[in-house]
Amino acid sequence: MLTSFATDSNFRKLKWDAEDSVRLQKYIRYRELYRSEFSRPFRGVITKLLQRYPMQNTTAQTLIEVNLFKAVTDFYKYLITNEDFKIEINGENQILWENIAHENNFISVLKEVCVDSSRFGDALIKVALTDEGVKIFSVCPDCWFPVFRNGNLNELEGHILLYDIVFQGRVYKHIEKIHKGYVENEVWEISNGILTKQIQDTTLFGLLPFDDFSDKWNDFILFHVKNTTESDSYYGESDYKSIESLVEEIMLTISQNSKIINRHANPKLAGSIENTELNPITGERHFPNSDFITMGKDGQKPEYITVDLQSEAIKTHVDSLMQFFYILSKTPPQAYGIDISPNMSGESLKTIMSSAIAKVNDIRTVSLNNALMKTVECALAFSGVKKSEVSIKWEKDNENSVKGADEMSDNPISNKGENKDGN
Repeated sequence: MLTSFATDSNFRKLKWDAEDSVRLQKYIRYRELYRSEFSRPFRGVITKLLQRYPMQNTTAQTLIEVNLFKAVTDFYKYLITNEDFKIEINGENQILWENIAHENNFISVLKEVCVDSSRFGDALIKVALTDEGVKIFSVCPDCWFPVFRNGNLNELEGHILLYDIVFQGRVYKHIEKIHKGYVENEVWEISNGILTKQIQDTTLFGLLPFDDFSDKWNDFILFHVKNTTESDSYYGESDYKSIESLVEEIMLTISQNSKIINRHANPKLAGSIENTELNPITGERHFPNSDFITMGKDGQKPEYITVDLQSEAIKTHVDSLMQFFYILSKTPPQAYGIDISPNMSGESLKTIMSSAIAKVNDIRTVSLNNALMKTVECALAFSGVKKSEVSIKWEKDNENSVKGADEMSDNPISNKGENKDGN
């Protein structure tokens, strides 16, 4: 936890305290899980599979990658953003905001924020005033360090963003210190992971050393969206935390059984040596076009060696794991196109989706709505609007959408695609 903006004490050796170090390592892991880069997060599982089923002895891949992490993130991204919502501003400023939103492809920014919030637990929206106008974009939290006054989580003093900047083929560190109403920019040379020399003229990098915008907007320009949180933590919790061990077990179970099935896809024959043929050149006995295990004598009839896969037990085990996955991820199987009944009523859908809807509404209430309103107010302030009243209206609330499905299912005319007038 940072309690000051001092560069020397916080970042000189680019080392973080225990809390930030753990947080940044988790971000790396969660990014890899989202991108199906399982070699590091699931190194232990892959090692076990390679020891038990060496690659040279099987044609199957080592680990069957069932990326349920991305599936969960995509589900919540769609649930939050694919519904119509309207940002309403008082007076004539509505058109101004719509132009800003169009120029910045705001819905795309919102989708990126939802992805980051789900996989990292934290997401950031930043507003900037450039020569080209107001810019709104998402910022990955792996470069973000909030600063707290006296170490109090309820007294946010500002933010620091630390990331690479490339100039004339060299990599420098850009330290952006975000205060209420102004931003300090520092650029440092780095060597072996250490800040060595501060560049005094930041204008070479297109940066003002001190950007004061307090006459337009006397607040932060970085807005935090978090997934879920606890009272003793400022940071949100990733959707992946509760399901990681389950997904690991699911992939391990499926991969192991895949190896067994592949190993026995070409069944072996067993019989007496009299069933084999002699190769006059090599002098060895074999059975044509098949793996043959000799056992016994006296013309014992050849039989296939088969394996009892206990398919029902395997299915039951995987189904049990998936049930726990749905419970912990708060997603129903219907969200992934499984067991969807064509005659399912809206009330049934409401029951099935209740946990997911509650979670989405919680995210909106805790941080998303406030971050969006602050983003809009800041963007308008940078466009010359001194004071604006902003409200967020989710026009097709999740529960209303399900209620609408219920009405459709109970209305025989609507089910035929006709309107109330029968047209």
